[in-house]
Amino acid sequence: MTQAIHWEVPDNLYRELVWAQKELEFPNLVDFIRQAVQRRLAEIKHEAWQRDFGRLQQQIRTSGGFGLGETKEEVIANLREIWRQVYEEEYAHLY
Repeated sequence: MTQAIHWEVPDNLYRELVWAQKELEFPNLVDFIRQAVQRRLAEIKHEAWQRDFGRLQQQIRTSGGFGLGETKEEVIANLREIWRQVYEEEYAHLY
């Protein structure tokens, strides 16, 4: 399904669009505008993802992190303990 959009642009923007379409060798102006819009939408989605990821990082920092420890050794020890617990709960019965 497709939808039609009627878009009026100033003459100078239209000339730039036509120039870019020809410069980039797009078969027609509609295809050029479609790709330009799709690329911009992808950028907006990526920017939103980065913003949301930044918020998540800040929430983790604010809440004190993952609780894995402060030093490399503490993190390794805590991850090993978590792995041991998961193993015992999920896999130990297999052996």
